[in-house]
Amino acid sequence: MRYNLAMPELTAPHVLDFCNSNYDFLSDYQELAFDYKYMSTFEPFGMLLASSKIRSIQRQYPHLNFFDSEFKQHDYAGHMGYFKSFGQDFGKDPGEAWGSNRYIPVTRLNIKDLRIESYQHTEEVQDTIVRKSNECAKVLSQGKQSLYEILSYSIRELMRNIVEHSDSDVIWLAAQAWPSKDLVEIAILDEGVGIKQAIDVNPNLDLDDHSDALMVAIEPGISGKAFKHNGKMRRQQGSKWDNSGYGLYVTSEICQLGGNFIMCSGDSALVMKNNDFRFLNTNFNGTAIRMRMEISSIDRFGSSLIDKIVSKGEKKARENSDVSVVRASKVSRLL
Repeated sequence: MRYNLAMPELTAPHVLDFCNSNYDFLSDYQELAFDYKYMSTFEPFGMLLASSKIRSIQRQYPHLNFFDSEFKQHDYAGHMGYFKSFGQDFGKDPGEAWGSNRYIPVTRLNIKDLRIESYQHTEEVQDTIVRKSNECAKVLSQGKQSLYEILSYSIRELMRNIVEHSDSDVIWLAAQAWPSKDLVEIAILDEGVGIKQAIDVNPNLDLDDHSDALMVAIEPGISGKAFKHNGKMRRQQGSKWDNSGYGLYVTSEICQLGGNFIMCSGDSALVMKNNDFRFLNTNFNGTAIRMRMEISSIDRFGSSLIDKIVSKGEKKARENSDVSVVRASKVSRLL
């Protein structure tokens, strides 16, 4: 018996809902077809999250024979590596279509390979991440220096969080610049432990659920807050790569300037826009982030934007450090 699953438009709201759906009924079927007949939109975040969910379904129901139908008209998604990222033999492999000045295709970065590359270059793995981030920023910034610097910083921090906190083996990345829309989108995903488990080892945090974890994670200085775990202080000292906990704070703030920021983990997705926020329901075991930036706003504020945001964050971080237990209901940034 075969079940035909109509794929949604791969925009953020639709793909979050796709991940939230319950697919327990699939145990009663022998075949599953992903139907792309009525689709027209494939965005970077949507492609990463949908392909991850499809891989999860494939692992959960290994007895099923999987098919795709009505998909070969979607040349853009095939070129971006979307279909081959979950095993469909159509289009290019993840990372193969590299080279455009407007997009980063669906790209799979093996963290073990990053560490090997850092060894070969006699550098720290964080320096390897900087080089990769610079390459991505150069493609997307189209010669705009301030945009290059901000994209490089943002991609670097999101990648570094995965390497240092997620316990994931792989980083998934995709991006697209739309000059006609004055927008650039960066999507990054891991299938690791998720935000709540990653920061819940800190006894200074009081987290009731995944929504709490998402709110606290974007507070400045949270992951850099010193604490004892297994009898040891969980903060390294004296390294330029000490995690001060500013990466998610800065990137989420940048996206408030005409764009928006989405971070999903566990059963929640935090959506931030115009200095406001809301939560959507979803179901994703790792962490997926979407940054949308308004290109003209980045140009207007210039490369000093990061320093200005960090300066504001330092004050908030001092307030957090004075609190013995940080609770989501009391974080200064969102209330």
